[in-house]
Amino acid sequence: MTADALLAEVEPLPHRERRRRLAALRDVAALLDDLNGRGHYERSLALSVAASVRDEASLAHIARAAHDPDAGLAATAVHLAVRYGLDPGLGDDAPSALRRAFYQAVRKWHRAGLAEALIERTGERWGAAEAAALLPACGEDTVRRRLPGLADAVPNWRTLGRAHPGPVLDHAEGTLAELPESALPAWWSRYGPGLAAAAPHAPERVLGLLERYWRTGPFPHALKRRIGLLLDADRDRTLRLLLDPGRLPGLRTVLARRAIRDRVAAFGDDDVAALARAVRDDEQALRLLLRAFPPSRRERVFALATDGRDLATAVFGDALLDVLPAAVRVREARRMLGLRRIATSPRRTWETTAFLPYDEALPVLGDLARRPDADERATGYRLLIACAGRARDPRVLTRLLETLGRLRNEQDPVRSAALGALARIPPGLLNADHAVLVAQFTDDALGARDCSYATRSALAALAALFCRQGAARSDGDLLAFGLDTYAKVAESVSLGRLERTLRRGQEHELAALMAPRLEAGRRRGDHRLALDLAAALGRRAHRLPVVQDALEAALSAREDATVRRAAALWLAPPGPRGERVARVLAGDASTIALPEVFAAVASERTDLLHLALTGAPHEGRFRAPVVPLAQPSWMRRWTAAQHRRYLLLLRRLAGDAGSREHERVQAVHLIAGVPGAGVADLERHLKYDVLRRAALTAMPWTSRPQDALPLLLSHASSDDAHVALYAAARAARYAAPSALSAVLAPVIADGKITARKEALRILLRERVPDAVAVLAAAWDAPDQHRDVRGAIASALRPRLADPVAARILAEAAAGPRDVARHVLGTHPLSLPERLRPGYAALIVRVARSTDPEAQAAAIPALGPWAPWAPDVTAVPAGLAADLDCANWREALHALVACVAGGHGADDLAAAASRLAAAPALPDAGAERDRPAEQRLAALADQVAALSHRDPRGAARVVRALEGRLPEPLAGRLAAAALRWDDPSAGPAVDALAGRRFGGVLAVRHVAAALAWSGPHLGPRPDPALALPHAARLAARGDLTGGLFACALAGEHGERAGWPAEWRALLRDLRAHPHEDVAFAAREIRTALE
Repeated sequence: MTADALLAEVEPLPHRERRRRLAALRDVAALLDDLNGRGHYERSLALSVAASVRDEASLAHIARAAHDPDAGLAATAVHLAVRYGLDPGLGDDAPSALRRAFYQAVRKWHRAGLAEALIERTGERWGAAEAAALLPACGEDTVRRRLPGLADAVPNWRTLGRAHPGPVLDHAEGTLAELPESALPAWWSRYGPGLAAAAPHAPERVLGLLERYWRTGPFPHALKRRIGLLLDADRDRTLRLLLDPGRLPGLRTVLARRAIRDRVAAFGDDDVAALARAVRDDEQALRLLLRAFPPSRRERVFALATDGRDLATAVFGDALLDVLPAAVRVREARRMLGLRRIATSPRRTWETTAFLPYDEALPVLGDLARRPDADERATGYRLLIACAGRARDPRVLTRLLETLGRLRNEQDPVRSAALGALARIPPGLLNADHAVLVAQFTDDALGARDCSYATRSALAALAALFCRQGAARSDGDLLAFGLDTYAKVAESVSLGRLERTLRRGQEHELAALMAPRLEAGRRRGDHRLALDLAAALGRRAHRLPVVQDALEAALSAREDATVRRAAALWLAPPGPRGERVARVLAGDASTIALPEVFAAVASERTDLLHLALTGAPHEGRFRAPVVPLAQPSWMRRWTAAQHRRYLLLLRRLAGDAGSREHERVQAVHLIAGVPGAGVADLERHLKYDVLRRAALTAMPWTSRPQDALPLLLSHASSDDAHVALYAAARAARYAAPSALSAVLAPVIADGKITARKEALRILLRERVPDAVAVLAAAWDAPDQHRDVRGAIASALRPRLADPVAARILAEAAAGPRDVARHVLGTHPLSLPERLRPGYAALIVRVARSTDPEAQAAAIPALGPWAPWAPDVTAVPAGLAADLDCANWREALHALVACVAGGHGADDLAAAASRLAAAPALPDAGAERDRPAEQRLAALADQVAALSHRDPRGAARVVRALEGRLPEPLAGRLAAAALRWDDPSAGPAVDALAGRRFGGVLAVRHVAAALAWSGPHLGPRPDPALALPHAARLAARGDLTGGLFACALAGEHGERAGWPAEWRALLRDLRAHPHEDVAFAAREIRTALE
């Protein structure tokens, strides 16, 4: 068959039929040659034919098509070549976009042989990042061999971990064993996705890595979704990880996941007790934990959580009480009602009473619902209805509903509150008896003169409750009542997501129940129920003829909105969509204006596309836009004639000065997406001011983006340079790298600053062979702008291994601040190990700058680089101790971070000694006041804050400062770093109490630090741990011990709920022989008036 004959034959066919015809062809060598010499559409057909036939001539054609000038066709050919085992032969000058398509195809089709054959050459020519992109497709031995050299460049660890879990875990174990502790948090953030992907392969190994190398902070984000898997693998080890005192902050988010709670429900009492004690100070987390268990176990779980706590004066929130089993809920509510702070607050009394049994609460809440004040009556109805719902007894609900007749004469706000509360009762309580009573409320509310939108909304929610329960139970009476109520209060029925709530196959029962109503609605011309039911059932409605017939009937509705919605739902099933859309258009050609109709035509029934491309509206009820909006994926299914017609309409609209500006701009963007459209199709619109930037932006999205590069670069010196250069960056991805140096040279020489910066970045990003030399020449230009130099330095950071790049970066680090700051910003894990010391030296050089702004930018970067620069901590230490340095706060922060990570303890000690020895001058000066003392106080504050989030690191800092700080600062640090669960806590507290701090106020400062010691980002230490220390301190009889005991009592006694032993201690302290201790104890209150 000739190409002309084939083109004529397939022109009138729908897309699917056209593909079938092409797939049936044989002996296509000559046909492929003929088609390949024609336009974009014909070449795309040739590629489709070759992909279907796959004989020798077809495979050869696919390999040739990988070099097609059309970017989309070339990428498709590369994908097909890899799929069918061919090497597309991209060579050493392939555009980056084509290389990226090649790597994706190699990974998708697991072409290990191809990946292993090319990985070394790829790394040499295109860099480590592109070589690492091939690793997932390589064999396991190759990955083990090459991963150590490419790890810092791996673009997607999740993909690699999924493809090669064993090598990834091996690499993680080897790397973590040698990695400095300060780099561990960043390592988990960067490499965690790879371990998460590998976890199903070897969860025990991942657990081992977490146990050894997860030091502090919340659970690594990437591994949160694997906690359930780790629990399945080894519950005890995983729980130890999660329940470590320093790791509790994220426990609430862990319990928020249903998959975790389902596993927790299977735990034994010992594990549950540990988990419950860990979350008992966090009501929200405790509530989540209780929800994991059936009501029969919740009493035991609650008892485990509160074991050791005196609940005599505890007050629980409504959310927690709601999840307690009935007996415990009632017991706690009765206890709370006996508390003075509840009894003296009417509102708290009412709210707590609502958790009692209905008959017990009725006298109080019933009286409240009859009070003269409308707000109080609304509260009474709301709480009484909630109380009846908690009974979980339909008979109680019936009794309640029978007493609500007086709502008929209530004000609307009261009625609205009551109806809203009814809509929130447990839906399983509803039955047909309740429907009769609720029907009366509905009629009364709707007949009231002051019926509000809020009341109608509450009635609609209540109707939805009945509808969903009727559907879920296949209860026709409940369903009928809900639908009847909906008809009275709302335009449409909200049935919720029935596709998720109905059991499998139950949609057929529901359809049978609804069939009479659907038919009645069709006869009345009321199709709302059919539309709402189809929307609620989702894909389940596709298999229900009664629903589909009702949707088809809705296409003839009088209301345009109904037809629009019916068309969308009727065309949703993919199988019959093509045939249905033809029927829709046969009935009314103007429905082509409906988005779902046009989408079906443009993507499937392309033989009907002429109806949308007439350029004029059809006669009928719907008015279509002159030019419909087509997605690029649809346009790739069209024929050349259809492309030409659509392009003509877009050109006409874009050039029409009478059209709205946004429509013209949209038309320009659509032109770029038409297959075969080129730069010339957009260039004609550059003459229009309103379209010029839109045209420049769209040029790299045409079929041949590389052709747009010269034109885009010609605007590098215009007012549109910033638009043109960013567009050129995309166009450059489709050009051969060897061609870029010449076309970018004029921009680098004469372009605007923004243009020069982007051009230099393009050279480096696209791996132009002489890119580094061009950047060096631009750097060395004597009159080069500082912003351009800064961009060069920033772009060359990943190329530190290149001697030229290293020279430029060294000069930049020693240069002015606007250039030096661009040396910063690279994390150690982004560079190979061998390059890290060199880069760390650059960071230190910038930090030593005499320019305060450059120095301030570099100081925060010192911490991560400390392991690779032995002298790094000397810099912040010197700055912190230099009383003339303005960046001392940043320096202190960096120094503390370094020491916490295990580096620079001697430098910190020396800096602290210098500050401690500095004279107390100027003293009360106009601009400064004892600067050395202020810096030491700031140091103590930083260490105290660090002790709350990283106790291990804080302990290192405290050890480094031992004997270097004056009192009471030294005592504050020792107190803040103390861990109550440490066996040595007792001797440490006693030693601290034996120090001389210098007066009552100084002792109270240290006492406050002691009371607040421990982690603060999660549950605080158990008060029971502090009680024996507080008692022992109080028994000393001295000022320091007494004030320490007061501070502990004020913090931990209140947290414990002031049980008898803490109150007894407080009474003893109020009788302390030292009057300052007694006064401090009297300031602490076990209860407030």
